[in-house]
Amino acid sequence: MNTTITRRSFLAGSAASLTLTGSFSPWSEAAEQGRAKTVSIFHTTDLHGHIRPTETYDGLAGVGGLARCASCIRQWRKTSPDSLTVDIGDLYQGTPVSHSTNGRLMVDLLNRLAYDSWTLGNHDFDWGPELLEANMAASTAAVLTGNLTRSGQASGSFSGAWEKVRPWAMHEVGGFKIAIIGLVTPGLPYWLTPETLGGAEVTDPAAALAASVKEARGEGAEAVVVTGHMGWRFQDDYANPVRELLQEREGVDIYLAGHSHQNQPAWMQGDVLCSQASYYGIHCGRVDLTFDTASRKLVERRVFTVLMDDRFEADPLVMQVAEPAMAASDAEQARTVCRVAAAVKGGKRGSPLISLLCQAFAQVLAKQKTPVDGIFHGSFGTKEIPAGELTVADCWKIIPYENLLVTAELTGRQLVEVVREDKKDRSSDRTLWPFELTLDRGGTPTRFTLAGAPADPDRRYTIAFNSYDGQSGGRRLMTFRELVASPEAKRSTTSIGTREALIDYCLDAGSIG
Repeated sequence: MNTTITRRSFLAGSAASLTLTGSFSPWSEAAEQGRAKTVSIFHTTDLHGHIRPTETYDGLAGVGGLARCASCIRQWRKTSPDSLTVDIGDLYQGTPVSHSTNGRLMVDLLNRLAYDSWTLGNHDFDWGPELLEANMAASTAAVLTGNLTRSGQASGSFSGAWEKVRPWAMHEVGGFKIAIIGLVTPGLPYWLTPETLGGAEVTDPAAALAASVKEARGEGAEAVVVTGHMGWRFQDDYANPVRELLQEREGVDIYLAGHSHQNQPAWMQGDVLCSQASYYGIHCGRVDLTFDTASRKLVERRVFTVLMDDRFEADPLVMQVAEPAMAASDAEQARTVCRVAAAVKGGKRGSPLISLLCQAFAQVLAKQKTPVDGIFHGSFGTKEIPAGELTVADCWKIIPYENLLVTAELTGRQLVEVVREDKKDRSSDRTLWPFELTLDRGGTPTRFTLAGAPADPDRRYTIAFNSYDGQSGGRRLMTFRELVASPEAKRSTTSIGTREALIDYCLDAGSIG
């Protein structure tokens, strides 16, 4: 799901642009003779279901949303009709209104706005294969993702609902052939269970890119644009190997990035010009490719992003289409689930807030005839549940991701390994509840009890955790991943979502804190 920085901690960058001019005879000559032709590409990424204006991670409010991006794109299309519009993934997970429509609303809006393609992001898999397949089937835009296999088949040769997924597509725009190549982050298996991925497996993006570039250039592509759900970072990581991907990569003109939630309007990676348009529609991105119509050479590349602030009205069509679903979602979000008698503090391991979450998960699992001995979970960075009425909207803030509860049987000795590994992550507040486990500086247990009695190192305890952590929590819990995957652990994914479990518990309790 996330990379090494949590989604709540990303910061948006500043706007900029970069223009690269080719080496053919003077630019002014082409302009004077009327031989310049510009093809534009408009791009969004990591919308995460945001339609209305929202706020940045550092608190700048009243910006972004697909409705404002749509207004910007309409303006650009009027002056630059030779254009394409693409999205770079994580289209619909993230907002209650999108969740209430199973993501279909966002797909329908892309259809209405005549997007040419979208690339699969990791969060597009979050709700399971059935919903992803339904949304791909409903999309009139091509679904471009080349580094995937399913049941031994490669992208471009899938059958059934996956038939629409292709590695790349050729578009003839303004008389020029533009190839768009799609890639997804290789981080998928470290966040999502095999059941959630529905048999899809990620492959090496560099190999997939090389194959697609060769095919596209072989079919006459005059420009190659990559839409990669892998983004800008200070240095590459397992989920964002952009530098490695583009290193000495011939044949790629533009790389449009996603996933890392950064606004990076323009940067160079080797000879490839790159751009990333932040997240939630807070920025909309644009590429201008200028060709010499006589030589058919690409002579200029220009990229930039624009902040979607109040200079851009919410697009009337988008708002009209979305309004019924947004009104119903707003009403549902306003429902009270319980009263918080006193503020519940979080922010560290073993905090009252984490104990509350763990107790909620354990109680709901027991109610569903899946009793457990303990819960291994954190707070997703929530610092406090304030006193007062707790609404459905508040529960979305406490648990922002759709993770299922998973159970596994681990020995007491293995649980010590899990906690020892997690404590290496200083940002983590994961707690093994209701066990009491204290480790000395060397990682040796000085106290390990359950209900006041010493925990047995050899006994197998049934522990519940969320599906993201079970897949390694973004490679932070690789030992945990290995332990729960062993046959002895009898790993089992339930149908109970963590947010739904919290709401269920609160409704039963009536009052917490």
